[in-house]
Amino acid sequence: MSNARMPVSLRPSFDAPRRVPLLAVPLAAALVAVVPAHAADAVDAAADEIVVTGTRQGNNPFADPAAPFKVDRSASSKLTEDVVDTPKSITIIPKEVIEALGALSFRDLARTQPGVTLGTGEGGNAFGDRIFIRGFDARNDVYVDGLRDPGVGSREVFALEQVEIVKGPSSTYGGRGTTGGSVNLVSKAPQKDDFFVGEVTGGSDEARRFTGDLNRKLSDTVELRVNGMFTDGDVAGRGYTHNTRWGVAGSLAWQPTAAVSLIADYYHLTADGLPDWGVPFDPRTQQPFAVPRTTFYGIVRRDFTHGVMDIGTVRGEWRPTAGLKLTTRTRYGNSLNSYIATVPEAPNLTDPNPANWTVRANPQTRNARTETWANATEATGEFDTGRFHHSVVAGVEFDHEDIVNRPFAFASSENFGANVVAGPIILQRIFAPDPYNPAYTLFRSLSGARQETLTTTKAAYLLDTIDLTPKIKLSGGVRFDDYIVSYDSLTALPTSAAQTRSVLRNHSSFVNWNAGLTYKPVERGTVYFAASSSSNPSGEQSDSAGVSYGGLGPTTVNLDPERNYSYEVGAKYEAGPGGHLLLTAALFRTDKTNGRVTNPLSGTSQVLAGQQRVEGVELDASGNLTPRWAVFGGYTYLDARVLPTTNPTVAGGQFPNVAEHSFALLSTYRVFDRVTVGGQANYNSAKFGGTTTALSSTLPGYWRFDLTAKASITSKVELQVNILNLTDKVYYDAIYRSATPFSYIAPGRSALATLRFKI
Repeated sequence: MSNARMPVSLRPSFDAPRRVPLLAVPLAAALVAVVPAHAADAVDAAADEIVVTGTRQGNNPFADPAAPFKVDRSASSKLTEDVVDTPKSITIIPKEVIEALGALSFRDLARTQPGVTLGTGEGGNAFGDRIFIRGFDARNDVYVDGLRDPGVGSREVFALEQVEIVKGPSSTYGGRGTTGGSVNLVSKAPQKDDFFVGEVTGGSDEARRFTGDLNRKLSDTVELRVNGMFTDGDVAGRGYTHNTRWGVAGSLAWQPTAAVSLIADYYHLTADGLPDWGVPFDPRTQQPFAVPRTTFYGIVRRDFTHGVMDIGTVRGEWRPTAGLKLTTRTRYGNSLNSYIATVPEAPNLTDPNPANWTVRANPQTRNARTETWANATEATGEFDTGRFHHSVVAGVEFDHEDIVNRPFAFASSENFGANVVAGPIILQRIFAPDPYNPAYTLFRSLSGARQETLTTTKAAYLLDTIDLTPKIKLSGGVRFDDYIVSYDSLTALPTSAAQTRSVLRNHSSFVNWNAGLTYKPVERGTVYFAASSSSNPSGEQSDSAGVSYGGLGPTTVNLDPERNYSYEVGAKYEAGPGGHLLLTAALFRTDKTNGRVTNPLSGTSQVLAGQQRVEGVELDASGNLTPRWAVFGGYTYLDARVLPTTNPTVAGGQFPNVAEHSFALLSTYRVFDRVTVGGQANYNSAKFGGTTTALSSTLPGYWRFDLTAKASITSKVELQVNILNLTDKVYYDAIYRSATPFSYIAPGRSALATLRFKI
């Protein structure tokens, strides 16, 4: 049986001679200047490629070895075909792109991706990596190596091989949620070769970062890989706020026989800092106040953020016969997301003197511990029924998530047993806030309140790809989820012993499906049609404390899940000499048919009567235009609107926190054998505040430009320089949803220099 016919998850490792990745030219704005070079490269492409034996140290096993910006296959066992033949929009960001962008966190990476929007932490959901995909909240649709990573925190990139963003409803693959899509973080795994890659980074804003990636073949059957990281620095252009992170990831692989392998890995991350929730909105203009970028409204002696992640996973694999693989993965995770952060809200402009205008420095707190047990066991195989060939994945999953939040309050003394008191309303002057505001004289204490969200999921799924002819494939899948969520809340008022308790429980079962048809008119190209569904059960956002944030509440506890349906038609083509450039285009529509909305008769309860629709276009390119010129990026257009519902005043309203147009293009060019230069252009159109429909509060659209350059000093040492936000553009990442919002301000211009060495 040929490897081309075999499902991706069953194919052997690629051990053929690898080609040295040859990177290529700077940014879209400079493309005209390199046209002559492009033409010359096109003529001499074959001669310019350098073929070597062996493998590149620390190579991405999923990427094109001759064009590392292009990823050929997903790490997910549920996607059995190469990316070019998968009937779905998928953006896969390899570590080479992460390096070129100078991204130091998942948030850095997300803000540069078309169709992905950053959101704010709020009083009803956690501060951390909140993202929207194709207009829908995806903060709890993040997976690590195929298993859900519940809760919300601030994630790192030092131990990642690639980041996979699957677009459109994907409950067949991921379970609950995934309305706009999902994100899978793929960890670095042990490889067959010995290598060490170290990085030392320094830069503006006191930035310093150290990483190491060690791989050792301990014996013929055992490999070890260890990654470590330490990062410290301020935020460019902002006052007072800073971040310190350190982490380690270790993975041990044992293959006692050709048919059996075991991998055990452990991941730890500790993150500390002073959080920054941005600047308030001017109610006169409905845009952020025009204050200097350095203006900081937090309280230095009160605010903090502290996060810890510990995740251990054991994976077993058995290949009893050719064409059949049995795998099981078991994970235990324990994480902490703890903070007090200032929300600059409710500006008061009544004083005739603007110097006396104030904003409330409102503390939002969280002290949540998340504990997770999860297992996924599946069989991947292939067989024939008559003249049709099947590639099948069947499995079961179990997931148990327990999130306990004990938020902070304030005490008159730091002595044990001190009385908890009502915190003072601290006012900051809008144009001259004092981060050491003397109004804060209290000490941090536990409030006595406690919220516990317990989620248990049991699921079974079956996916099949059928070769109808050598050019036509039919794919489909179905998944059943049994979902139980409970919410146990105990409140405590700081000025009394009075407490109230609320216990809620929702038990839902739902079935989701996907279907796709692909046709290959040429060997390197595919056109496809796909449809899929997803479900949003009540309380799916496990970090939430309120119904409007996706949490469980009295008005939604008895509701069935919301339903979403997506339809997509697209084309993919591997262009250029050798097919090292993947071009994709897609038209899509996602409909939410029974969204939760307030009952117009009662005004309090909720009913499943809302309708939402997102239509759009997505264009992407990744890989090499020529052996010297590499690109990665795309464009997304989103028309996201509320359809007629029980509330006609919102009918036709635009989605909040969604950019209608978003574009990003990273382009690098190898001008000399040892020197590569390039950069990225990034554009987002205006975004609006609001909960379910856009309000008048607006974040202006913006262009951002970054530059990068890399020089190989020796075959083992290279120097990379990144200039981020080259023009020092003042722009905003995210907007709070209310009529009196605040907004996260993005970092200003910064410069990083990285010395990368290999042993």
